[in-house]
Amino acid sequence: MATLLGATNGVFGIANAQTGFLLDSTSWAYSDDVKMVKNISGDDTGEAHYNERVEIQLSGFLPATSAFAGTLASSIALATVPTDHLIGSISAGMTIIQTITRNNSSEDYQRIELTAKYSPTIVSA
Repeated sequence: MATLLGATNGVFGIANAQTGFLLDSTSWAYSDDVKMVKNISGDDTGEAHYNERVEIQLSGFLPATSAFAGTLASSIALATVPTDHLIGSISAGMTIIQTITRNNSSEDYQRIELTAKYSPTIVSA
């Protein structure tokens, strides 16, 4: 547990435990597709942003009991919901597992890394 000193502090640590992980890092990358509108001369005169998504990475250690048992292409419920930086909102979409990496070492605990994609327009499997 961290002791925070001083009048102004940032957000320290990971807000909530994720089922099946001993998380040590998370990241969220927000993106969308962009289509440029061009005039007769080929100059950009506007743009359309669409197909919003959030790419999520979770990394940590596997606990001795109740280790993560999810599968590729399945949905995952995140314990810590990402900050909403989408034009729409993070509310009704699904977070779908894209990759799972397991790492073993002779002098370390087993690790797991997971990437997933949140799509606000995919609402059921």
